Amino acid sequence: MSIPIPLSTIFLAGTVAIALQAVWRYQQKVTKNAGTPGMKLIISNTRQIMAIMPVFKIPFTRDWMFNIGLSWWGNHNYDIFEKYGQDIISAVSVDGAPLCYLLADAEAIQEVLVNRTRFPKPIETYKILELFGRNLVTTEGDDWKVHRKITAPSFSEKSNKMVCEETVTAMEGLFELWKGQKSVVCSDFTETTIKLALIVICGAGFGMRVPMLAQDVPPGHEMSFKSAVELVSDGIQIKVTLPDFAMKLTKYTARVSAGFAELRKYMVEMIQDRANSYQNYNDLFSSLLAANAHDSEGLKLTDDEVIGNIFIFLIAGHETTAHTLAFAAALLALYPDVQEKLYEFICTHVSNPSGAPTYNEVPQLTYVSAVFNETLRLYPPVTLMPKTSAEDTTLRTVTTKGTPVTVPIPKGSILHLISSALHTNPRYWAEPNEFKPERFLGNWPKHAFIPFSGGARSCIGRRFAEIEGVVALSMLIRNYRVTITDDPRFAGETFEERKARLFKMHIVITQTPESIPVTFTRRT
Repeated sequence: MSIPIPLSTIFLAGTVAIALQAVWRYQQKVTKNAGTPGMKLIISNTRQIMAIMPVFKIPFTRDWMFNIGLSWWGNHNYDIFEKYGQDIISAVSVDGAPLCYLLADAEAIQEVLVNRTRFPKPIETYKILELFGRNLVTTEGDDWKVHRKITAPSFSEKSNKMVCEETVTAMEGLFELWKGQKSVVCSDFTETTIKLALIVICGAGFGMRVPMLAQDVPPGHEMSFKSAVELVSDGIQIKVTLPDFAMKLTKYTARVSAGFAELRKYMVEMIQDRANSYQNYNDLFSSLLAANAHDSEGLKLTDDEVIGNIFIFLIAGHETTAHTLAFAAALLALYPDVQEKLYEFICTHVSNPSGAPTYNEVPQLTYVSAVFNETLRLYPPVTLMPKTSAEDTTLRTVTTKGTPVTVPIPKGSILHLISSALHTNPRYWAEPNEFKPERFLGNWPKHAFIPFSGGARSCIGRRFAEIEGVVALSMLIRNYRVTITDDPRFAGETFEERKARLFKMHIVITQTPESIPVTFTRRT
């Protein structure tokens, strides 16, 4: 006669078996890790679903952490590498995720970026960006080569000139709104830069020039093009997180969902309307249509892939530049001496009294570019770039004392290139946490600066962002002095406390400031 086993016993036995399996897997990873210093995690930092949550250090341990998020070391600059004593460190987890390595070594990062066969992009982690179709970011290998070949001609000298012109137009629209006000108080300047970047991308990206306050709704649509773009940009995190049925549960999520549908509808109409007239337009979308129709090798993207790529251009070109301009304004407010030097430089090198540079003047604005680059160094839009190891290999680095180290990288490992740590690594940057635009004049360590990634997969829209940033900064500082908005609650704060308050941020798709409270005072 069989004796029944209590459910509690079965549950306990199952729990013990799972725990033993986890311990075995952990020991296997420790063995493969070969003593590389780093963190010990309960939940792997590669678990994408947890990416926006915090991390907690387990009390009374040196290295153990209950980690459910990526953002922790993405915001901690070089500190964590300094703690563990070298520029490549590990993250070993108890769960079944692969070994992970974090890199802040410029030479090792360049080796990873250049050797795409040894260190391919983990495409599965980017599938969430296929909201409209496959694109340059979500493809690899031969598929990526087709996307790159078709999209590259869009970023031409002609389109760069259009970016310059559209940025001037957007800034003039902003100044018109501020007209008659001696001082303009912004509770969060990011809200303004988001609108500015939106207008630029609408014009240069789609050939649709929209005023700052325009909301015209054409026949057959539920919302304006501008509103659709705003909803898509603001709601992308919600869209990639929630299933379709959940998007209908609240008024806001339903409107975000409608924004995605409306943007697709607008882009489909553009493809149809411009099928035989794209040569009459200079925007990125029309250039992409032209390249897709007349590729010399007969390569062709589907309509969904065309829309998928222009969506990526929209997200990359909108958020990143907007946030960088907001960070730049805060830095210039904190460092008035730098701001005045920038103002004098602009007065000398831009012929138009409005501060609006011509396209031919943009390359001469070296100090404006230096301010923009220094902002990107301190606050890169993307702080973490994942790669995988396709084979058992090694990477070389050094300890913080300069001793050479060879780090074994087992096949299947995840590598995270931490731009925020690389950009503040004292091996490459003197006084790395200080705002010193002059470091970008003359010789500077280009291999240790990756705000637009690097290698063959570097950001195709880099020049677009740089031109937009330089033109917008030139016009803003030529016309206005920027200061931190006075707030009685923070009357006694030190410089470092103020800096910490201003640069609180979170990571959604890109590094996003929580609030940039600045005041613009008209220059006489």
